[in-house]
Amino acid sequence: MPFCFKMIKNKKAQIVLPAILLIPTILLVIYLLLETTKLSREKIRHQFALDTAAFTELTSASNYLNATAYTNGAFPFRLFRENFTPAEKVFGPKSNPEQKELSLYELFYRGGAFPALGDDGDWNSAPKDTDTEWELKFYTEESEERSSWNTPNPPNISDQTFYPVMSKKYADNYAIGWNPDAVKLYVLIYYFLSQIYEDQKNVYLKLSKEGEFFRKGYYLNVGSGGCKLSECGREGAKNFKEYKVQTEPVYIKKIKFYYVNPDDYSDETREIPFDLEEQEMFDGRLYQYSYVSRSYASKLRRLYKGIDVTQPFKAPSNYFNVNLEKFRPRNHVRAALQCTKESNNCIWPNPTPKYQVRLFP
Repeated sequence: MPFCFKMIKNKKAQIVLPAILLIPTILLVIYLLLETTKLSREKIRHQFALDTAAFTELTSASNYLNATAYTNGAFPFRLFRENFTPAEKVFGPKSNPEQKELSLYELFYRGGAFPALGDDGDWNSAPKDTDTEWELKFYTEESEERSSWNTPNPPNISDQTFYPVMSKKYADNYAIGWNPDAVKLYVLIYYFLSQIYEDQKNVYLKLSKEGEFFRKGYYLNVGSGGCKLSECGREGAKNFKEYKVQTEPVYIKKIKFYYVNPDDYSDETREIPFDLEEQEMFDGRLYQYSYVSRSYASKLRRLYKGIDVTQPFKAPSNYFNVNLEKFRPRNHVRAALQCTKESNNCIWPNPTPKYQVRLFP
């Protein structure tokens, strides 16, 4: 019996041999884990850069679309609402005492001068942040010239048409005097809205030119060692090329006002036409609103569901000298630009500046 224990005791050293043989395998596993971690880290770094670049690119489009929606509806509505307050000017009916008195704000709105809420352009109404849609629109019942304006694709605007800013019907029935200050304010407001629209458009076009915003965003997040500035993010930027925002502005060149001159003791309605181009006033045209073209409307609907964006990245070298480039490593993200309407057209009609960007893994 003691002999057996002695024999077993001497065999303990036999475990050393297989242990020595396992060391290369263990080292191989360690190297494999290290190389896999290095590859995963590089992929995650480029994935983060891709997500950020895609979000930045669509945020630029979102800002432009929201700014256009504000310029189309909320800005003119609030500017006229604040400047044409009911307390300043009240016009009474000429002959029918049952007709209610109208403010300067109501007269301009019912003449088709600017978009507002409701059929009567109620001064007390205002769009709310909780509303999914802001129903801001032009009053077209007394303006045949604007009868088709509150549609997604209005017809071509005629350069020969004089668009009323104050309705003849209300001039015939109300004691409306000539108010040059109100006319000047109307023209100035829409001239400044034109400048806002053009400036926003120019900024967007510059940022989206050749995917520059996307590529620089990708480069800054991946680091200078990830790729060259001239090549960084170039393939991913191509995914946004056909989705560049396209809006069509509506300008008018001729306007007209109706009024009754109280000084000549006559109820005759007079008309004052203005040809902005002929008189070389305010660049010869006056901005009204802008809309999304038919071709881009379909792309906006696609953006609502999201577009696939892919971007290849260079895999790091590895201990085993395996050429990973032949597997074409790349990252993917689905980027969406959404507003509160199913058509994803919140520009016109009912301009609602609620576009936002979403990313899906």
